[in-house]
Amino acid sequence: MPTPVAADMSLKPRVLIADDSRIVRATLIKHIEGMFDFREALDGEQAWETLLIDPTIRVVISDLTMPRLDGYGLLKRIRSSKIGRIRNLPVVVVSGNDDQAERVRAKEAGATDLITKGIGTAQLLSRLDILSRLVSSQQEFERGLEALVRDTHAGEPSPLPSPEVWQVQAEAMRANAVRQNRNFVLLNACIGLTRIDLRDQPAQPPAAVMNAVGQLLHRTVRQTDCVARTGEMDFTIATGNIHFDAAHRFAERICRAVAHADLLKSGGGIALIASCGIAAVTETEDGAVPPDLASMQTMAKRRAVLGLQNGITGVIAADEEGLLQKGESLPGIMPEPAAGGLSVDLATLLQWIKEGREDQVLTHIGALSGELQPLVDLLLKQHRK
Repeated sequence: MPTPVAADMSLKPRVLIADDSRIVRATLIKHIEGMFDFREALDGEQAWETLLIDPTIRVVISDLTMPRLDGYGLLKRIRSSKIGRIRNLPVVVVSGNDDQAERVRAKEAGATDLITKGIGTAQLLSRLDILSRLVSSQQEFERGLEALVRDTHAGEPSPLPSPEVWQVQAEAMRANAVRQNRNFVLLNACIGLTRIDLRDQPAQPPAAVMNAVGQLLHRTVRQTDCVARTGEMDFTIATGNIHFDAAHRFAERICRAVAHADLLKSGGGIALIASCGIAAVTETEDGAVPPDLASMQTMAKRRAVLGLQNGITGVIAADEEGLLQKGESLPGIMPEPAAGGLSVDLATLLQWIKEGREDQVLTHIGALSGELQPLVDLLLKQHRK
C-alpha cells in the first residue's frame, strides 16, 4: 500500500502559500485547488519550518511583506540552504503591483517568477504547472531512464512524431507566438558518450539510451509542447508561452538527469554528456523581424554541439556561447554541489538502497549527514518544547 506522502506526490503537486493575509491566501487557494494540493504559512518563519519537514512541496508562493521573516528573508534562506531539494525550489513572489524595480530586486534575490495579486486563474495555473514539472522532472528522469534502459529494446518504435510532423507543429506554435507577442523557445538536447578524462568528439550513445530519453521527453513535456528526435544524438523541443528562465531551468534539469542517471554498465570511465542549446524567438533587436524556425533550429543546434564539444553538461544560451567562442570557461554550468550538499536527492538514495545498490549510496554518505542535520535539529527543537 502506498504511504499517504507517496499518494499525495502521485496525485497532485503540493504548493506552499506564505502570506500573512488570510484573504490573499484564500484567493490563491481558490485559484489552484483541484489541480494542486497546498499548505499555508502565516509568515516566512512558518514557511521555512514547513519546508524543512515537508519534502513533497514543489513550489513556494510567497508575499514580500510578512512579519517575523519577510519574502526576501525567506528567499535568502531558501537559496543558501544546504538542503538541495529546498535550495532549488521554484519560488513565486506575490506583489501588489507590477513595478519593474521590485521585479528586478526579487529576481536578484532568487525569485523564479513574480505575480500580481490580481492574476487570473488560467495564467496562475499555467505558471505553477510549468514550475512544478521543473522540480519533479530531474528525479523522474533519473529513475525513469534507468528503468526504461533496462526494459526498452533498441528496435522499439519511438512514440515521438517524425521530424517532418514536428516541423509543422513547431512552425504553427512559433507563428502563433509571434502574432500574440508571446515567447517561443527551442531546446536542442545533444547527448554524447565520452571518457571522463578526455574531451574528444563524443560518440553516439547506445540505442537503448536514446530511445529511453525520447520516451521520457515524450511523457514529460506539456501537451501544448512538441518534441522529436532530430538527429542521431539529439532531440528538439518546441515550447511556447513560457518564460525564458523557466525553459532554461527545465533544460538544465533534463541535462543533469541524463548525466546523473545510472545508464551505462561498461565502466572504464565512460560517461554521458548532455548539452542543451536554447534559442528564443525574442532573440532579436527591437523592431527587427523575429527569427524563423530554421534559423532558431540552427542556433539551438550550434549551441548544443558547442557545449558537447567542450565536454559540458548544461544549457548553452547566447551568453554561454559567446564565452565558449572566446575560449573562456563556464563556472555556472554543471556546478559541483556545495560543501556538505548532495548531488542526488534523498529519495533516490533510498531507492538505491531498496535496489541493493549500497556501494553507490556510500559514496554520498558524508554529504548525507549534512543534508539531514537541519531536519534533525528541528525535530529535537520540537521535542524539547
